[in-house]
Amino acid sequence: MFDCKPQTGPCPLNCNQCFYNRPGAFYVNPDEPHMPTVEEVDDGIMRVNSGHDSNVGHDEVVAATEKYPRRFFNTAIPKFDFPAPVVFTANRQEEKPAWVPPEGFRPPDNLMYIRLRVSATNLTHVAHAIYAWAFWGIPIVLTFMAYYDGEPPKNDGFAVGQAGGPLYEWKKRHINSYWCPTRGFMAAVLRHMKRLEVPPRLVTMCGTLDSNLCRDCGNCETYYRQTVKHMQEIGAE
Repeated sequence: MFDCKPQTGPCPLNCNQCFYNRPGAFYVNPDEPHMPTVEEVDDGIMRVNSGHDSNVGHDEVVAATEKYPRRFFNTAIPKFDFPAPVVFTANRQEEKPAWVPPEGFRPPDNLMYIRLRVSATNLTHVAHAIYAWAFWGIPIVLTFMAYYDGEPPKNDGFAVGQAGGPLYEWKKRHINSYWCPTRGFMAAVLRHMKRLEVPPRLVTMCGTLDSNLCRDCGNCETYYRQTVKHMQEIGAE
């Protein structure tokens, strides 16, 4: 798995607690494009815009990444006109209801999975979004919020009785320190969301309960390959 971002400067969406827009937190200089060579990537998968957003300068992003034969895009804007799989963050304003399919909507074949940002106070919104997207059989990946510019929000009672302890703890996440969700809180939320009246294997989390590392997760590689396979099958003559 490799990362690239054609854009420069901060992301104008400025999502709450964004690690890309946090000064000094992103692992490369945000003021310069980050575009590994094709030789570096080799037969790997290019993740376009784990920082910034692929719908900001959409045409330029698509053109700049065309050289990578295996790529997928990331966006928090509900526009899916990409020539490869796309991951959609449906609730960039995580304390408000997520964007869900309107009447007459049919998910495009390149929609790889839905990403939902999870906090201690938005769990009802997350559950509603899971119901809405699971109808279409789209995988849903929960990304638990971490906070760096203040204490995390208090729990709204949704899972407090199941977590069995504190919901957040201050620690290093990858290379920067945050208020991070505790293992007990994440486990309680996952149990609840998997027990909704939707296929439980459609709902998973970014990383694992014990690791934030991509190598221990596998979601992006798995769903990328499945989405490419589906796109090939649906377009087969």
